[in-house]
Amino acid sequence: MTAAKAIKAMKQGSGVFLLEEMAGLCCILPRMKARLILMTMAACLVLPVSAEEETQLGKQMEEMNDAYKVFRRETDPVKGAALAREAQQAIVKSFSEIPTLVTKMPDGPDKAKASAEYRKMMGQLYVALCEVEQAFLNGKVDEVATIVERLKEMKKTGHEKFMEDE
Repeated sequence: MTAAKAIKAMKQGSGVFLLEEMAGLCCILPRMKARLILMTMAACLVLPVSAEEETQLGKQMEEMNDAYKVFRRETDPVKGAALAREAQQAIVKSFSEIPTLVTKMPDGPDKAKASAEYRKMMGQLYVALCEVEQAFLNGKVDEVATIVERLKEMKKTGHEKFMEDE
């Protein structure tokens, strides 16, 4: 019995198969298992694997970045202000987090300074996002573009200081 016939018979619910009828499958299954193992190994080589699991801080930054990507092109003041508030909420949640680079530092004054610098930069980011919201609410969409340029620099500086090179 071929594998196709066996599968068709199982779908039709034709009862119990005898071992002799399934004998043809016995030599097919090891080949399928070998192919599956090879495909899994190939996928491991091709797919990127992150060395670190995503942190809570990473998730919050992703939320903030998603809102940022939309509001920087938004022309509707109401939608833009709402997106700026979304980004602000993500930043507020990030205040209690510490970047992985800082947590890996040995305890001491350098770690304390790095933690304080992180919180300071997050505070500055929050203020800038409030300015984006105000610009939208005041109908000054052109002003948002200026603030977005500042946000880009803040992001670059923060990532240089607090993210490990990959």
